[in-house]
Amino acid sequence: MKNFDLLEKEIQAGIDGKNSGIPMGFNRLNKHIGIRKRMMTTVLGGTGTGKSALVYNAYILQPFDFIRKNPNLNIKMKVILFSMERSKIYILAKWLSREIFLSQGILIPLQKLLGWWDIKLTKDEHDLVLMHKDYICELEQFCDIIEGALNPTGIYKYVKNYATENGRFEEKDEFTKIYIPNHPNEIVIPMVDHYGLIKIEKTMTKKEAIDKLSEFFQIFRDSYGYSPVGVSQINRELGSALNRKLSDNLEPNIDNIKESGSPGEASDVVISLFQPSKYKTEDISYKVDKFIDPNTGGDFFRSLKILKHSYGEDSLRIGLGFMGSIGLFSELPKPKDMDTFDYDNLFNYSFFLKEN
Repeated sequence: MKNFDLLEKEIQAGIDGKNSGIPMGFNRLNKHIGIRKRMMTTVLGGTGTGKSALVYNAYILQPFDFIRKNPNLNIKMKVILFSMERSKIYILAKWLSREIFLSQGILIPLQKLLGWWDIKLTKDEHDLVLMHKDYICELEQFCDIIEGALNPTGIYKYVKNYATENGRFEEKDEFTKIYIPNHPNEIVIPMVDHYGLIKIEKTMTKKEAIDKLSEFFQIFRDSYGYSPVGVSQINRELGSALNRKLSDNLEPNIDNIKESGSPGEASDVVISLFQPSKYKTEDISYKVDKFIDPNTGGDFFRSLKILKHSYGEDSLRIGLGFMGSIGLFSELPKPKDMDTFDYDNLFNYSFFLKEN
């Protein structure tokens, strides 16, 4: 009866709207996943597919926008991003470009924003940058960015230190400690981008280091109630000649996680991001060639698939439009509704402003 009482309490919390979680910004994905406590997620994809941009959109930027627009909700969220390869300044610059585009409809690519081009910022564009100072400052409070590769123990210590500063550990019995957060509704997401760049410890192999990090992620989930997210590369063998002979479908699967299968096995949710044109293959539902900009050759299509979902339906596939210049994703209509879709709206970026 004790366990049933706990179950009934959780069900009642759902009835009261306390278990809705935080939306990820993609309507169909929200229905199946969403962001909530005690969920471990792995996102995998090939080099250049935009997997980092996807997790930044789904687990940082769109949840941040939602919470900012709904200040009356009793929700607190913290992301701890361990960026193994990207500079903090470059990450913030791209996020700033994204926000200026979404809020003002003006595209200032990172290269122009940082003065890499001969064409520099105009005064009006610089004024727009200054106007978004508060946005970036608030975002930095929402998301800690730790740049540079760390080993698994370094990541564990950082997250445990955050937990200690924002809650307490109590002994349940002589063998078990429970974590009690100061804010009962806080959702904490330790995020590693990506697994393959983890530093090894002493005599560890890369696989052993990833396995150790996966163990720590499980502790964050099961003991702290946190929701860790890890990004993983896929094996290079996906597009090999042998695989092409064996299968017409080259979408990644859990077995394609590079270096170690532990993250996929331990995760509650595994998501793949696929760029069909990169492997010169067709998507199962969308006409991929129509998403190639005829003027620049840019590819605006990505296919997202839920490969594993411990608490719901898997094998769900969602088509996404991808604006690579600012790392912005937007959900495409279902395949059956694409007959009247105006692809020019992708290439001139107006499609990405339709919900803003």
